Amino acid sequence: MITVREYAELHSTLTAIAEKELRYPIPVPEAVKAVLAPGDGNSPVPEPALAWLALLDLAVNPALLRLHLKQQGDDETCLRSFLRFMVGRKPHRQSDRDKVDWLATYLFQAREERTKEPTGWPKAEIAAILQGFDFPPLSQDAESLLGDVSSLLEEIRYFDRFSQITDSRIVPRGRELKNRFGDELFHPDVLAAVINYNLVFGKKFHALLHQTMQKVHEFASRLGSGAPDTSNLLQTDYRSTSDTLRHLSELGRKQESEKPPGPRAPAITAEPAPRPGARKVAGDATGSVEQLKELGIDVDMEAFALKKRAEELAVRLRANPGVSALPGAFAALPLLEWEAAAFRSGYPLSEQSFRADFARGVCHAIAILSLADDELLKYQEKKGTEYLWKKHYDALLYLLQEGRAHKERLIAMAVATEKKGLLEKAKQLLQTAGKLEAGFGRIAAIF
Repeated sequence: MITVREYAELHSTLTAIAEKELRYPIPVPEAVKAVLAPGDGNSPVPEPALAWLALLDLAVNPALLRLHLKQQGDDETCLRSFLRFMVGRKPHRQSDRDKVDWLATYLFQAREERTKEPTGWPKAEIAAILQGFDFPPLSQDAESLLGDVSSLLEEIRYFDRFSQITDSRIVPRGRELKNRFGDELFHPDVLAAVINYNLVFGKKFHALLHQTMQKVHEFASRLGSGAPDTSNLLQTDYRSTSDTLRHLSELGRKQESEKPPGPRAPAITAEPAPRPGARKVAGDATGSVEQLKELGIDVDMEAFALKKRAEELAVRLRANPGVSALPGAFAALPLLEWEAAAFRSGYPLSEQSFRADFARGVCHAIAILSLADDELLKYQEKKGTEYLWKKHYDALLYLLQEGRAHKERLIAMAVATEKKGLLEKAKQLLQTAGKLEAGFGRIAAIF
């Protein structure tokens, strides 16, 4: 589907990248020399020459291609040729989808920077680039996935802190969603949606990253310590810097929470057996904050993490009104009608009323279960290490005790609510309390 002119440009680019990595010239087959000889630049390319180009492409991974094309500048003709080649080759590999994802986004991102005009939904432009290709109608699954892309975009619009990007796991969620399209990613309808998503997310990502970098530098200056080197972070593909971004997010969160609100004292109904190697509190445990601190647990930060999880869930559920379950590491966490409504209520902290207390109590319970699910998976992944398990073990211990204490608070609230004659509301509180209790079994088993 590509012309001789396009072939020559792609061959030159891929050969330059491969030779730079190999550090010696690559011999050119006679069939390829014949194609590259002066002639009609619009004529089709024979299969043997296309196979050689595919072999060169196999030697160039997505990261090398990104680096080279960025260094060469935003040559639209070259980018369009690469898109046509990647879309037209069969069968497709995962690296083809990664390259097309980046190439198409980079083409329109560079155009935005030149023209200062937003791209929007570039379906017509993509169709023009891929003119001559036949695309079957999208499957029902792909149509449904396009709706999920729109939901992610709505969620992104609510982000106002960089930590929300890492806490919501929107980067891997977005990548997983794009992977689910399979070869339908190359369809103009899907590719236009992906480009729009990448551009909108990229702008929000870089704006919040820049904001957090400034806060971290200010925070480090006050402490008299050096801030992390982030000079190249904005120029690096975010998918390859996940560890750095998580670290930066934690630093930003620390700056935001120098004086976090004090947590409620968690009540321990029974002292759990410690993990082998963990310290045990002497005497009969009563669940005080001091006892948790003696175990080396930063109670203030654990409480702050739980508060942030509740806020993140509220953002997600407000952005996606149809969501009735939260994805989990082990299984989805179904939300009852009043639980989902509680997150969407948005009562101000200043409001002191039954409806606000009801919503806060329900949200706190669901946040405990959601965060515990994540921490349990991380603990199980790292429990064989020398020390990495400790952070997640501490978080689970805090969540277990806070969950038990909160269950008692919900029950007490249900009793008071029933006395007021609000029988349905009392029943709802007891159901959420029961869900909280049911979630303790898997957590308590590790202690």
